[in-house]
Amino acid sequence: MQENKWIKRIFVNRQLENSPLVERIISRLKPTPVKLVDRLEEIQAELRLATDPIAESKRVLFLTDEKAFIRPCPCSPGAVPCGYWTIDLNLNCPLDCSYCILQAYFSLQPLTIAVNQKDLESELGAFLASTRTKVLRIGTGELGDSLALEAISGQASFLIDLFRDKKGVLLELKTKTAAIDSLLVSPPSENVVLAWSLNTERIIKMEEIGSASLGERVRSAERAVEHGFKVAFHFDPIIYYSGWEKEYGEVCEGLLKKIPPASLAWVSLGTLRFPGKLREIARQRFPESLIYEEELVRSWDGKLRYPRPLRLRIYQKLGEIFKAYGCSDRLYLCMESPEVWMDFSKQNKKGEAFSFPFF
Repeated sequence: MQENKWIKRIFVNRQLENSPLVERIISRLKPTPVKLVDRLEEIQAELRLATDPIAESKRVLFLTDEKAFIRPCPCSPGAVPCGYWTIDLNLNCPLDCSYCILQAYFSLQPLTIAVNQKDLESELGAFLASTRTKVLRIGTGELGDSLALEAISGQASFLIDLFRDKKGVLLELKTKTAAIDSLLVSPPSENVVLAWSLNTERIIKMEEIGSASLGERVRSAERAVEHGFKVAFHFDPIIYYSGWEKEYGEVCEGLLKKIPPASLAWVSLGTLRFPGKLREIARQRFPESLIYEEELVRSWDGKLRYPRPLRLRIYQKLGEIFKAYGCSDRLYLCMESPEVWMDFSKQNKKGEAFSFPFF
């Protein structure tokens, strides 16, 4: 039986109560109460009564099916795209980061695990057969942490086996946890990348509730490399505060001293950005957080961001560190404007568009 750190109640789509995966998850979470429902709205009606519906939604698990899984990553209009695709097997996240954009989208969305894996397998086959992209990146982690529920769902292990030996496609599993033990039981796959979102220890402690420490994440990445996986890192969102330059610099240098360049697939850099409605939600839920009090401007896509000169200064500072370690060709900017991208690319002597020279 798996130790249950988060889940208070389990809801199951009545039509799927005999699913083997449903039965397996319930058995791992005993004696957590289970209730059959016909519609998501039944769960949402209960969540509305909570003092903090967003926090409550992270303690309630819904086992159901998903009609479609694969979608293009919702890149901001006008930003330089990276061609990423997402697989939405899980919705919502048990971690509670003060800057998480899901707060603005998932106020009444329980932790949701799609149990119809065969449907995903069929959809993926059709998708790959119709795709002409030379190298396709696809991954989970857009609408929920890739590994936070792995111990009870086994979804990441299922995906690794599903993608094993598929040519021309890279699967990325992105997390803020250290929950990789189950992934180290089987041989690694050359086209599977394990990725970690990283931040400074100060930001992790203050803003990323429930996540693994910086040291735990980096050590997990080292273990993944030792096992034979390629790894990636996402410095996103980078938060501006007094001391940011020193502390982010230490994180980058410490990481690059431990992860060999040959095992590093890619690194993304992205500064804090969010739709305006998130600020009021986050201020109410995290009154001690100060990340929303810095100077922010409304940008081309309607999101609030740091002013362009500050964003570029941050990227250039971290870019210099990766360049010093011979890894500047692994860097790309996430959801940034063409102007910032071009200035950053000139500094790193890269072309206009990001490519994946490692593969």
